[in-house]
Amino acid sequence: AENFYHGFLAGILSQSQDYLVKSNRESGNGRSDICVRSPSLRGRAFVLEVKVSDSIHDLENDAEKALRQIYDKKYIDELQTEGYRKIGCYGISFYRKDCEVRLGKRAE
Repeated sequence: AENFYHGFLAGILSQSQDYLVKSNRESGNGRSDICVRSPSLRGRAFVLEVKVSDSIHDLENDAEKALRQIYDKKYIDELQTEGYRKIGCYGISFYRKDCEVRLGKRAE
């Protein structure tokens, strides 16, 4: 089920002509779901981690888990090493047609 939402988001985000979208790339201590970055190091970069919840009541906790995973597995380290200074982190959880998005602390 996570693959559906992952592919859905990657497809939508890849339509932007201003950003490069990478999916399931090795980063830090694992593989981040989606990484979106400006071609310029002066631009912004974003890391998105996707979870699928078992019930609507789990949406908020699962979005927080996704966000924690970004930090725990150090998915932003590669972007920082490359020189990006404006990095946003998003933990996203889905349950059917409902969605919860959590924005993490930005690295700047």
